[in-house]
Amino acid sequence: MDLLDTRQLCAFQELARCQSFTAAARALHVTQSAVSHSIKALESTLDITLFERQGKTVALTPAGAQFQTHANEILQRMQGAIDAVEALRRPGHGRLSIGATASISHAVLPSVLREFRETFPHYEITITTENTRELLAKLVANVIDVAVGMEMTGASAYHFDPLFTDRIVMAMAPAHPLADLPTITVEHLLHEDFVVYSRDSETFHQLAQGFATLNGHRRHLQVGSMAAIKEMARMGLGIGLLAPWVAQDELDAGTLVARSLPWEGLERHWGTYALKRSERSLAEQVFCGILREVTWRLEVEDRAPITLQPRQETS
Repeated sequence: MDLLDTRQLCAFQELARCQSFTAAARALHVTQSAVSHSIKALESTLDITLFERQGKTVALTPAGAQFQTHANEILQRMQGAIDAVEALRRPGHGRLSIGATASISHAVLPSVLREFRETFPHYEITITTENTRELLAKLVANVIDVAVGMEMTGASAYHFDPLFTDRIVMAMAPAHPLADLPTITVEHLLHEDFVVYSRDSETFHQLAQGFATLNGHRRHLQVGSMAAIKEMARMGLGIGLLAPWVAQDELDAGTLVARSLPWEGLERHWGTYALKRSERSLAEQVFCGILREVTWRLEVEDRAPITLQPRQETS
Protein backbone atom coordinates (compact mmCIF):
# COMPACT_ATOMS: atom_id res chain seq x y z
CA MET A 1 0.00 0.00 0.00
CA ASP A 2 1.36 3.41 -1.01
CA LEU A 3 1.32 5.79 1.94
CA LEU A 4 0.05 9.33 1.43
CA ASP A 5 2.55 12.13 1.93
CA THR A 6 1.55 14.83 4.43
CA ARG A 7 2.98 17.63 2.29
CA GLN A 8 0.95 16.41 -0.65
CA LEU A 9 -2.22 16.37 1.44
CA CYS A 10 -1.55 19.92 2.64
CA ALA A 11 -0.96 21.07 -0.94
CA PHE A 12 -4.20 19.35 -2.00
CA GLN A 13 -6.14 20.96 0.85
CA GLU A 14 -4.91 24.48 0.08
CA LEU A 15 -5.38 24.12 -3.68
CA ALA A 16 -8.94 22.89 -3.14
CA ARG A 17 -9.58 25.90 -0.91
CA CYS A 18 -7.85 28.58 -3.01
CA GLN A 19 -8.58 27.11 -6.46
CA SER A 20 -5.32 28.64 -7.65
CA PHE A 21 -1.76 27.29 -7.66
CA THR A 22 -0.41 30.79 -7.02
CA ALA A 23 -2.68 31.42 -4.04
CA ALA A 24 -2.05 27.94 -2.61
CA ALA A 25 1.70 28.41 -2.89
CA ARG A 26 1.45 31.77 -1.14
CA ALA A 27 -0.61 30.27 1.69
CA LEU A 28 1.86 27.42 2.15
CA HIS A 29 4.95 29.67 1.80
CA VAL A 30 6.38 27.49 -0.99
CA THR A 31 6.91 27.92 -4.71
CA GLN A 32 4.15 27.35 -7.22
CA SER A 33 6.16 24.54 -8.80
CA ALA A 34 6.36 22.80 -5.41
CA VAL A 35 2.56 22.78 -5.17
CA SER A 36 2.25 21.54 -8.75
CA HIS A 37 4.79 18.77 -8.11
CA SER A 38 2.96 17.68 -4.92
CA ILE A 39 -0.40 17.48 -6.73
CA LYS A 40 1.07 15.53 -9.64
CA ALA A 41 2.72 13.10 -7.23
CA LEU A 42 -0.51 12.67 -5.28
CA GLU A 43 -2.52 12.06 -8.45
CA SER A 44 0.11 9.54 -9.54
CA THR A 45 -0.09 7.71 -6.20
CA LEU A 46 -3.89 7.57 -6.37
CA ASP A 47 -3.87 6.98 -10.15
CA ILE A 48 -6.69 9.47 -10.64
CA THR A 49 -7.18 13.12 -11.61
CA LEU A 50 -8.10 15.31 -8.63
CA PHE A 51 -8.31 18.73 -10.31
CA GLU A 52 -9.56 20.11 -13.60
CA ARG A 53 -7.37 22.92 -14.91
CA GLN A 54 -9.42 25.92 -16.04
CA GLY A 55 -6.96 28.56 -17.20
CA LYS A 56 -5.43 30.16 -14.11
CA THR A 57 -7.86 28.42 -11.76
CA VAL A 58 -8.64 24.82 -10.89
CA ALA A 59 -11.71 22.93 -9.72
CA LEU A 60 -12.09 19.60 -7.97
CA THR A 61 -13.12 16.66 -10.11
CA PRO A 62 -15.83 14.37 -8.68
CA ALA A 63 -13.02 12.10 -7.49
CA GLY A 64 -11.24 15.10 -5.98
CA ALA A 65 -14.36 16.16 -4.09
CA GLN A 66 -14.70 12.63 -2.72
CA PHE A 67 -11.05 12.54 -1.72
CA GLN A 68 -11.26 15.98 -0.05
CA THR A 69 -13.47 14.65 2.74
CA HIS A 70 -10.95 11.96 3.63
CA ALA A 71 -7.92 14.26 3.24
CA ASN A 72 -9.39 16.83 5.62
CA GLU A 73 -10.21 14.15 8.17
CA ILE A 74 -6.69 12.69 7.92
CA LEU A 75 -5.07 16.07 8.47
CA GLN A 76 -7.44 16.88 11.31
CA ARG A 77 -6.65 13.61 13.07
CA MET A 78 -2.93 14.18 12.56
CA GLN A 79 -3.20 17.65 14.09
CA GLY A 80 -5.23 16.19 16.94
CA ALA A 81 -2.50 13.62 17.59
CA ILE A 82 0.16 16.33 17.62
CA ASP A 83 -1.90 18.49 19.98
CA ALA A 84 -2.50 15.52 22.30
CA VAL A 85 1.22 14.76 22.53
CA GLU A 86 1.97 18.45 23.01
CA ALA A 87 -0.56 18.60 25.83
CA LEU A 88 1.22 15.71 27.58
CA ARG A 89 4.63 17.22 27.04
CA ARG A 90 3.60 20.76 27.94
CA PRO A 91 0.36 20.75 29.99
CA GLY A 92 -1.79 23.82 29.35
CA HIS A 93 -0.21 24.56 25.97
CA GLY A 94 -1.93 24.20 22.62
CA ARG A 95 -3.59 25.98 19.72
CA LEU A 96 -7.16 27.10 19.11
CA SER A 97 -8.30 28.60 15.80
CA ILE A 98 -11.60 30.44 15.99
CA GLY A 99 -13.70 31.69 13.12
CA ALA A 100 -16.39 34.30 13.71
CA THR A 101 -18.44 36.88 11.85
CA ALA A 102 -17.56 40.56 12.11
CA SER A 103 -20.23 41.39 14.69
CA ILE A 104 -19.26 38.47 16.95
CA SER A 105 -15.57 39.33 16.63
CA HIS A 106 -16.26 42.96 17.48
CA ALA A 107 -18.76 42.71 20.33
CA VAL A 108 -18.47 39.23 21.86
CA LEU A 109 -15.05 37.62 21.39
CA PRO A 110 -13.00 40.11 23.47
CA SER A 111 -14.90 39.17 26.64
CA VAL A 112 -14.84 35.46 25.78
CA LEU A 113 -11.10 35.40 25.10
CA ARG A 114 -10.32 37.35 28.26
CA GLU A 115 -12.03 34.63 30.32
CA PHE A 116 -10.57 31.83 28.17
CA ARG A 117 -7.06 33.14 28.85
CA GLU A 118 -7.61 32.64 32.56
CA THR A 119 -8.03 28.89 32.02
CA PHE A 120 -5.59 28.46 29.12
CA PRO A 121 -2.97 31.21 29.55
CA HIS A 122 -0.42 29.52 27.28
CA TYR A 123 -2.68 28.73 24.35
CA GLU A 124 -1.91 30.16 20.92
CA ILE A 125 -5.18 31.66 19.64
CA THR A 126 -5.91 32.77 16.08
CA ILE A 127 -9.06 34.57 14.95
CA THR A 128 -10.49 34.48 11.42
CA THR A 129 -13.27 36.95 10.56
CA GLU A 130 -15.50 36.01 7.61
CA ASN A 131 -19.16 35.60 6.77
CA THR A 132 -20.72 32.33 7.92
CA ARG A 133 -20.54 30.59 4.55
CA GLU A 134 -16.80 31.25 4.28
CA LEU A 135 -16.29 30.09 7.87
CA LEU A 136 -17.94 26.75 7.10
CA ALA A 137 -15.60 26.28 4.14
CA LYS A 138 -12.62 26.96 6.42
CA LEU A 139 -14.00 24.52 8.98
CA VAL A 140 -14.17 21.77 6.38
CA ALA A 141 -10.67 22.67 5.19
CA ASN A 142 -9.38 22.31 8.77
CA VAL A 143 -8.28 25.96 8.81
CA ILE A 144 -10.32 26.70 11.96
CA ASP A 145 -11.40 24.51 14.88
CA VAL A 146 -14.74 26.14 15.70
CA ALA A 147 -16.96 28.60 13.85
CA VAL A 148 -19.38 31.11 15.39
CA GLY A 149 -21.99 32.30 12.93
CA MET A 150 -25.58 32.36 11.74
CA GLU A 151 -27.63 29.22 11.26
CA MET A 152 -27.56 28.30 7.58
CA THR A 153 -29.82 26.09 5.53
CA GLY A 154 -28.18 23.09 3.90
CA ALA A 155 -25.45 22.77 6.55
CA SER A 156 -26.14 19.11 7.31
CA ALA A 157 -22.44 18.22 7.46
CA TYR A 158 -22.04 20.30 10.62
CA HIS A 159 -23.24 20.14 14.19
CA PHE A 160 -24.92 23.46 15.03
CA ASP A 161 -25.20 24.34 18.73
CA PRO A 162 -27.65 27.29 19.15
CA LEU A 163 -26.64 30.32 21.22
CA PHE A 164 -29.19 33.11 20.74
CA THR A 165 -31.62 34.81 18.38
CA ASP A 166 -31.54 38.48 17.42
CA ARG A 167 -32.86 40.90 14.81
CA ILE A 168 -31.31 43.64 12.67
CA VAL A 169 -32.43 47.20 13.45
CA MET A 170 -31.71 50.70 12.20
CA ALA A 171 -29.15 52.59 14.28
CA MET A 172 -29.26 56.35 13.87
CA ALA A 173 -28.20 59.56 15.55
CA PRO A 174 -30.73 61.04 18.03
CA ALA A 175 -30.98 64.12 15.79
CA HIS A 176 -31.89 62.06 12.69
CA PRO A 177 -35.26 63.16 11.23
CA LEU A 178 -36.64 59.61 11.63
CA ALA A 179 -35.47 59.07 15.19
CA ASP A 180 -38.57 60.52 16.87
CA LEU A 181 -41.25 59.35 14.45
CA PRO A 182 -43.92 57.20 16.14
CA THR A 183 -43.80 54.71 13.25
CA ILE A 184 -41.29 54.35 10.42
CA THR A 185 -42.78 53.10 7.15
CA VAL A 186 -41.19 51.91 3.92
CA GLU A 187 -41.98 55.29 2.36
CA HIS A 188 -39.87 57.06 4.99
CA LEU A 189 -36.81 55.10 3.84
CA LEU A 190 -37.01 55.74 0.09
CA HIS A 191 -34.33 58.44 0.09
CA GLU A 192 -32.24 57.36 3.08
CA ASP A 193 -28.64 56.18 2.97
CA PHE A 194 -27.84 52.90 4.73
CA VAL A 195 -24.47 51.86 6.13
CA VAL A 196 -23.75 48.13 5.94
CA TYR A 197 -20.81 45.88 6.72
CA SER A 198 -20.79 43.94 3.46
CA ARG A 199 -23.14 43.30 0.57
CA ASP A 200 -21.82 39.73 0.51
CA SER A 201 -22.89 38.95 4.08
CA GLU A 202 -25.76 36.65 4.98
CA THR A 203 -27.39 39.55 6.84
CA PHE A 204 -27.45 41.74 3.73
CA HIS A 205 -28.95 38.91 1.70
CA GLN A 206 -31.58 38.51 4.40
CA LEU A 207 -32.40 42.22 4.15
CA ALA A 208 -32.50 42.21 0.34
CA GLN A 209 -36.14 41.16 0.15
CA GLY A 210 -37.15 44.05 2.37
CA PHE A 211 -35.10 46.52 0.37
CA ALA A 212 -36.79 45.27 -2.80
CA THR A 213 -39.91 47.06 -1.55
CA LEU A 214 -38.04 50.38 -1.76
CA ASN A 215 -38.43 50.53 -5.54
CA GLY A 216 -34.89 49.44 -6.34
CA HIS A 217 -33.23 51.40 -3.52
CA ARG A 218 -29.45 51.04 -3.89
CA ARG A 219 -28.04 53.70 -1.58
CA HIS A 220 -25.86 51.43 0.55
CA LEU A 221 -22.52 52.59 1.89
CA GLN A 222 -20.30 49.57 2.57
CA VAL A 223 -17.72 49.87 5.34
CA GLY A 224 -15.23 47.40 6.75
CA SER A 225 -16.09 47.22 10.43
CA MET A 226 -18.90 47.42 12.95
CA ALA A 227 -17.14 50.36 14.58
CA ALA A 228 -17.28 52.25 11.27
CA ILE A 229 -21.02 51.56 10.91
CA LYS A 230 -21.69 53.01 14.36
CA GLU A 231 -19.49 56.05 13.79
CA MET A 232 -21.08 56.86 10.42
CA ALA A 233 -24.54 56.55 11.95
CA ARG A 234 -23.54 58.64 14.97
CA MET A 235 -22.30 61.42 12.66
CA GLY A 236 -25.57 61.39 10.72
CA LEU A 237 -24.02 60.10 7.50
CA GLY A 238 -26.49 57.26 7.15
CA ILE A 239 -28.59 54.69 8.95
CA GLY A 240 -26.54 51.81 10.30
CA LEU A 241 -27.91 48.29 9.95
CA LEU A 242 -26.81 46.10 12.84
CA ALA A 243 -28.00 44.16 15.89
CA PRO A 244 -28.67 46.19 19.09
CA TRP A 245 -26.10 44.24 21.12
CA VAL A 246 -23.35 45.37 18.74
CA ALA A 247 -24.08 49.00 19.70
CA GLN A 248 -24.94 48.42 23.35
CA ASP A 249 -22.53 51.07 24.69
CA GLU A 250 -23.78 53.71 22.23
CA LEU A 251 -27.42 52.91 22.99
CA ASP A 252 -26.73 53.14 26.73
CA ALA A 253 -24.97 56.49 26.27
CA GLY A 254 -27.72 57.87 24.02
CA THR A 255 -25.38 58.61 21.11
CA LEU A 256 -27.39 56.20 18.97
CA VAL A 257 -31.03 55.14 18.96
CA ALA A 258 -32.38 51.90 17.50
CA ARG A 259 -35.57 51.67 15.45
CA SER A 260 -37.25 48.67 13.85
CA LEU A 261 -37.18 48.13 10.12
CA PRO A 262 -40.68 48.23 8.55
CA TRP A 263 -40.75 44.63 7.36
CA GLU A 264 -40.73 41.14 8.84
CA GLY A 265 -38.45 38.15 8.57
CA LEU A 266 -35.34 39.66 10.15
CA GLU A 267 -34.61 37.10 12.85
CA ARG A 268 -31.13 35.61 12.88
CA HIS A 269 -30.23 32.43 14.77
CA TRP A 270 -26.66 32.27 16.05
CA GLY A 271 -24.58 29.37 17.28
CA THR A 272 -21.34 27.43 17.02
CA TYR A 273 -20.45 25.00 14.25
CA ALA A 274 -18.32 21.87 14.41
CA LEU A 275 -17.86 19.01 11.98
CA LYS A 276 -20.14 16.12 12.88
CA ARG A 277 -17.35 13.58 12.56
CA SER A 278 -15.00 15.33 14.98
CA GLU A 279 -14.95 15.51 18.77
CA ARG A 280 -14.39 18.83 20.46
CA SER A 281 -11.20 19.20 22.46
CA LEU A 282 -11.27 20.38 26.07
CA ALA A 283 -10.18 23.85 24.94
CA GLU A 284 -13.01 24.01 22.39
CA GLN A 285 -15.54 22.88 25.00
CA VAL A 286 -14.34 25.53 27.46
CA PHE A 287 -14.40 28.22 24.74
CA CYS A 288 -17.98 27.32 23.74
CA GLY A 289 -19.07 27.27 27.38
CA ILE A 290 -17.65 30.74 28.03
CA LEU A 291 -19.18 31.96 24.77
CA ARG A 292 -22.59 30.79 25.92
CA GLU A 293 -22.21 32.58 29.28
CA VAL A 294 -21.04 35.83 27.67
CA THR A 295 -23.89 35.92 25.14
CA TRP A 296 -26.34 35.17 27.94
CA ARG A 297 -25.09 38.25 29.83
CA LEU A 298 -25.45 40.58 26.83
CA GLU A 299 -28.55 42.76 26.90
CA VAL A 300 -29.85 46.06 25.48
CA GLU A 301 -32.00 48.64 27.27
CA ASP A 302 -35.77 48.58 26.70
CA ARG A 303 -35.62 51.47 24.23
CA ALA A 304 -34.03 49.09 21.74
CA PRO A 305 -36.78 47.11 19.98
CA ILE A 306 -35.05 43.73 20.19
CA THR A 307 -33.01 42.26 23.02
CA LEU A 308 -30.69 39.32 22.92
CA GLN A 309 -32.59 36.19 23.94
CA PRO A 310 -31.29 32.68 24.60
CA ARG A 311 -32.56 30.09 22.16
CA GLN A 312 -33.83 26.70 23.24
CA GLU A 313 -31.81 23.63 22.33
CA THR A 314 -33.28 21.44 19.61
CA SER A 315 -33.23 17.69 19.88
